[in-house]
Amino acid sequence: MKTKYFKYIIFLFAAVLFLGSCEQRLDISQPGTTAVEDFYLTDTDAEEAIAAVYGQVRSMYGGWFFLLTTLSDDVTNGGGGRGDNPSLEQMNEYTFNPANGNISGFFSNCYRLIYRCNMVIDNVAGGTAVQDKAIAEAKVMRAWANFHLVNLWGTPPFVVHELAPSEYRQPNGDPADFWTQIETDLTEAINSNTLPQKTGLDDKTKNARATKQLAQILLGKAYLWQEKYSLAAQQFTAVITSNLYELIPDYENVCRQVQDFGREQVWEVVGLNDPANTWSGASSGILMNMVGWRGDHMNMAGYFVGLHDIHYGGWGFMNATPEVYQAFVDMEGVNGFRLNSTVKTYQQVLDLCPVPGLEMTVGPQGLYGHSGIFSWKYRMLRQEALEGGFGYAWHVNWHYIRYAEVLLLGAEASLMAGDEPTARSYINQIRTRAQLTPLGTVTLDDIKKEKRLELWNECTRYLDLIRWGDAAGALADNGSQIPTFWGFKSDGVNDSITFPHSNAVYGFKTGKHELLPFPEHEISVNENLVQNPGW
Repeated sequence: MKTKYFKYIIFLFAAVLFLGSCEQRLDISQPGTTAVEDFYLTDTDAEEAIAAVYGQVRSMYGGWFFLLTTLSDDVTNGGGGRGDNPSLEQMNEYTFNPANGNISGFFSNCYRLIYRCNMVIDNVAGGTAVQDKAIAEAKVMRAWANFHLVNLWGTPPFVVHELAPSEYRQPNGDPADFWTQIETDLTEAINSNTLPQKTGLDDKTKNARATKQLAQILLGKAYLWQEKYSLAAQQFTAVITSNLYELIPDYENVCRQVQDFGREQVWEVVGLNDPANTWSGASSGILMNMVGWRGDHMNMAGYFVGLHDIHYGGWGFMNATPEVYQAFVDMEGVNGFRLNSTVKTYQQVLDLCPVPGLEMTVGPQGLYGHSGIFSWKYRMLRQEALEGGFGYAWHVNWHYIRYAEVLLLGAEASLMAGDEPTARSYINQIRTRAQLTPLGTVTLDDIKKEKRLELWNECTRYLDLIRWGDAAGALADNGSQIPTFWGFKSDGVNDSITFPHSNAVYGFKTGKHELLPFPEHEISVNENLVQNPGW
């Protein structure tokens, strides 16, 4: 009997050894990955981690641009025809719902950015110049994401660290927590003394990353949005008096490749002039195609014989409205310098190529979502095109912030803080460049009008309308009627515009559109998240 039990014991012992050996053989590291505890340890790790943060920021530009542009009153969506891009149509006409892809996409991308920032902030130890700088940069980018989340959605989940699986279904956050965190992140980043600064007006090595001045601008915006006017004015004035930026005389090319990393640019997305990477290498990808003139609905033959350099590959989105054109005329007149550097009338487009039969005429299809006002600020140029991939890509840099916005923000903050002379000084710099008479006194209404024109289609208008309380009036008719432009009538004088599509329900609704809806998917998977009012 003892011998029998002894045999059993020997067998079990051998089985344990065998199974343990198999388990050890199966316990291998996953190829191509690095455990978190083995990363974020060196300066090289820190650089790679912050590069991932900037990679996310870069990928968000198109979503950011279209979201904030289409929701404003300064563009009609356009495109090749009805249904060309339903998601953008819905936003522009205020018929969107929680399933809208552009809204959902930007919401998710903000949290992807926050996740990458949190990984840097939580895991990079610091103590070296490179690591401390990476942490500061991540705080600036996290603040930028949180600024958009709290302004666009009001009470989104508040996330300040890498979440464990048990924490995934976060409830609505408190806006006060967002603003406190934004202020804290930016203040700590500025005070770290690790963020780079330009060495002078012509330093072209800094604008693609977070600088001290960018952090100050974002902190100033956070203060301004909270009506902390004196604190906001201090931040904007610090940037303005740094003398590291200035307005350039060549306004019509302020958004063109020739001004990449120029004196007026503060923060840019870099476009790579790499024909081998036309899709991912160009900063805008197909974004410039989207906003270029609808070449297949126009006569662009002059391009091919060198009579003009307006590229034919555009898709005709984001067209200026008659209302914004009239706002330009009211301030500057029909020959206004800034007006004609921003948009062109149909007659001006025809005059660009005054060769019989080769004028850039509108074809028989017409231009959908168009009122005969052509964007000049975002015109597509031959020399900026990269052929290949999906149509054409573009290696012009795209800017998140340029110096003119800083002057206008500084003017508003200074005025509201009781310093009208400083506000007047800042806004008159803008007006002088626009070849307008300087103002003797300045009001908030002056700043509003100036900002609309100076920054047309630069993603500032919508958030301004919301915080000023002007959205209900300015956006009430968005989507009421959708124009199509047919060129000139047979008399050769009057523009021909028809309205082949209209909506029964359209425009901004008070009590609903002050905040965007939380995405349908987020609501469906997170029972702790309460939808915004009206949705």
